[in-house]
Amino acid sequence: MRKYETEFKLEVVQSFLAGEGGAKLLARRWSIPEEKIRMWVSRYRLHGIDGLRPKYSAYSAQFKLQVLSHQDREQLSSRQVAALYDIRNPNQVVVWRRNLDQVHRQALESGKEEQPNMKPERRSAAMSRTVVADAENTLREENDRLRAEVAYLKKLQALIRSKKSAAPTRRA
Repeated sequence: MRKYETEFKLEVVQSFLAGEGGAKLLARRWSIPEEKIRMWVSRYRLHGIDGLRPKYSAYSAQFKLQVLSHQDREQLSSRQVAALYDIRNPNQVVVWRRNLDQVHRQALESGKEEQPNMKPERRSAAMSRTVVADAENTLREENDRLRAEVAYLKKLQALIRSKKSAAPTRRA
């Protein structure tokens, strides 16, 4: 896989954003895959220049669960959720999903309740129950906050509607 310099990526993205051509045209002009241009533009829009710089990260199990739950909740593709969380390799999200599904399948087959281990099997460290409980609590709190926000917005809309219907109309 060919590595590209940050300056080159920025030049290609700026060409795209300036309207010098679509991804297909620029891909031919620069002799790079069309998908790379789309990915760079997406990262640049979400994270700025940092989205184009190399990134080497180790992700915690809690972060992985958060990404997967966001993907499920919002019905996002692996590429979309990877772009949102600045994960440079969208296939990594697929691997996390496969690992989680495998753990769940094994738990069902064995009849035991096991916590998902998001790391490859070569490592022996498993997720602690507190991490899962923290992730669940975080999601519950976010869910409660979002419910309250929706309820507030509904009441606000109802108030606006009632004021509009109660306001006298002027006739000229």
